[in-house]
Amino acid sequence: MSALAGIIFNQPSSLILDNSLTDQQLWIRLLDGDMEALEGLYRRYAPSVFQYGSRLLYDSEAVRDCMQDVFEGFWLKRNKLPEVSNVRSFIIASFRNSAANYRLSKKRFKDTEVNDFDYFDLNFSVEAELIKKENQNEQTQRISKAMEQLTSRQKEIIYLKYFEELDYQEIAEILDLTIKGTYKLNARAIEALRMIMQIDKGLLMIYLIGISKSHIL
Repeated sequence: MSALAGIIFNQPSSLILDNSLTDQQLWIRLLDGDMEALEGLYRRYAPSVFQYGSRLLYDSEAVRDCMQDVFEGFWLKRNKLPEVSNVRSFIIASFRNSAANYRLSKKRFKDTEVNDFDYFDLNFSVEAELIKKENQNEQTQRISKAMEQLTSRQKEIIYLKYFEELDYQEIAEILDLTIKGTYKLNARAIEALRMIMQIDKGLLMIYLIGISKSHIL
C-alpha cells in the first residue's frame, strides 16, 4: 500500500466528514495542495467507482490498483489538473482511462481495442432484498436475462444512466462521445432491451427505475 493509500484509509478528518462541501470546493482545495480534499473525494466516490470498475475488469485487485493510480495521479499531478465543471464524471473518466491502460499493459488487446471494452458485467445480485418478493423477483430475473443479450456498450450506458444516474453530458465525457452520440446510444440500448423483452417502453423505464432505486446491482 502506498503512502497515499495509507492516508486515505486512516480515520476520516473533520473536513472529509463535512458533506456541506461541494465536489468543486473539494477539487479546488485539492488543486491548492490540500490532501484532506483528496481524501474527501476518494471517500465520496470510491464505492461507486469500484462498482463501475468491477464491471469493466475481471479482477477486483486490478480495479483497486487502477483506482489507486487515479487518485495518486490526482495528487502527484495536482499542479497540472484542470478546473473541471463536473468532478464525478472526471473521476470516472479517469478511471476508465486507467482501466484501458491496464488492458494495454497486459498485452491482451490491440491498441485499437483497448478502449473498446468488450466486457461489461450487468448481472443482478440474487441476494438483493428486492427478490424476496415473488413478483419483483420475476421482473428482476427477466431484465437480467434480457441484459445478457445487449452489447457491452449498451450495458455500460444503461448502467451509467439509470444506476449511476449520470446525465448525458457526464456520460459523454466518460465514454468520449458527443452528447448527440450519447443520446443515440442510449436510445438504441433502450430500444434493443424493449424489443428483447417485448414490452412497452414506458413499462421498461418503470422497471429500470425501480431496480436502480433498490440498489440491487
